[in-house]
Amino acid sequence: MKKIAILVASIFMCISTFAQKDLSSIKYEGALTLFITQGEYNILLQNKSPKLIYEYYSATNFCYIDNKLPENVRMMGDICDMVSEGNVCDDAQVLISRKQIYYNKYRLDRDEVRYSAYPIGSTGYYVIVYPNSVYQSGYKKMMKEYGF
Repeated sequence: MKKIAILVASIFMCISTFAQKDLSSIKYEGALTLFITQGEYNILLQNKSPKLIYEYYSATNFCYIDNKLPENVRMMGDICDMVSEGNVCDDAQVLISRKQIYYNKYRLDRDEVRYSAYPIGSTGYYVIVYPNSVYQSGYKKMMKEYGF
């Protein structure tokens, strides 16, 4: 019985080791290109840095754009009212079609447990910021997927 338990545990450990994703599966494209340069990406990839996962996760999972509001949401001001000094608000149609936002251009607030929704003009679409609890649990999950 003990041998079977050890065998099952060994098989599980091997499967979980091989199931981990490789950093090279993170491609330099989409939202990631708004946050780091190609050179920074190459260095992070070459050094197998967990910072690459952080940058990728932040770029793709900070918020999302949709015309449906989640439950447990707090309404905030129009997205163009949240532009940081020295930046220009993105065109509404570009945001909606791209479904991504370079959030560093904006002053967006993240609540601990509620989603934060910023209307995109009168389009009926919103930039929706994940609650910190959801954001952090997703980040931890992704770090584990990549073996960190």
